[in-house]
Amino acid sequence: MLISLLLFALGLVIVSFSAGRMVDGASSLAKRMNIPDIVIGLTIVALGTSAPELVISIVSALDGKGDLAVGNVVGSNIFNILVILGISATIYPLTLQRNTIWKEIPLSLLAAIIVFVMAGDMFIDGSGQNQIQRSDGIVLLGFFAIYLYYTFSIAKKGQHNSEEGQYKSYPVWLSLLMVIGGIVGLTLGGKIMVDNAVNIAKTLGISDSVIALTLVAAGTSIPELATSIAAAMKRNADIAIGNIIGSNIFNVFLILGMSATISPLYPKGLTMLDFSVCIGASVLLFVSCFVLRPMTLYRIEGWTMLLLYVGYTVWLIGHSAS
Repeated sequence: MLISLLLFALGLVIVSFSAGRMVDGASSLAKRMNIPDIVIGLTIVALGTSAPELVISIVSALDGKGDLAVGNVVGSNIFNILVILGISATIYPLTLQRNTIWKEIPLSLLAAIIVFVMAGDMFIDGSGQNQIQRSDGIVLLGFFAIYLYYTFSIAKKGQHNSEEGQYKSYPVWLSLLMVIGGIVGLTLGGKIMVDNAVNIAKTLGISDSVIALTLVAAGTSIPELATSIAAAMKRNADIAIGNIIGSNIFNVFLILGMSATISPLYPKGLTMLDFSVCIGASVLLFVSCFVLRPMTLYRIEGWTMLLLYVGYTVWLIGHSAS
């Protein structure tokens, strides 16, 4: 058990480090091709923070572990809102842009609903098992293309701020080496994390889905956690919130889309409650920022989110152990 936990942590370190090096190398190459900073930020850097979820879900899909692939995405989205935004709001009240409330949070909610509709065959029509087929994955990737178009359009209009000159330049050979090494490291680290997550689940006598919804989801969300907390401490609400909402949309449309396109997913271990909490977290965020306290997420909402996550996790582990 201890060895599996240490190896899981090692895999997480490898994935996080490799993602950073891959982003640095790819950003350097993009700058050499005169690609604008905002484009780099919205694609390469955004993908970099979601790289842990991406590699875990793809490796799980290839290994036929649908519970880990889908549970990682659903659990990460729950963790992102209830824990990361919860902690960020307790540090400093977060004021949202109108675009975020009316467009991006609803889009995140739509993504959560789509996952439930696609994966919840047993709950919706009573079929034999939950599944996300390749055709579903292609549809999700189509949604991701629409999201990218929307993101670039608002960036072009100057509705999202961007920082110029924040990406370092490296020699071409070193940039290529960083990209290739990053990909290799992500693959290796992801494989180590998946294998040892399964070992931990077996040792504890709980399902892969519970491990994916808790340990794996929290581990792969560390880049978002670090980014949002740092932004909240600097009182930069746009980055703190935008980082989370963007990550949640990436997780569903890109990561789950790619995973299902590579191999059909069968998340038999996920329950109606898991999907409902994922949807409910986005609804709670929208209600908190629009209905209860217009345009702002205050400390009381942050503490409420954290308590809800603790309650959900306790129920999840207790239900699995019973």
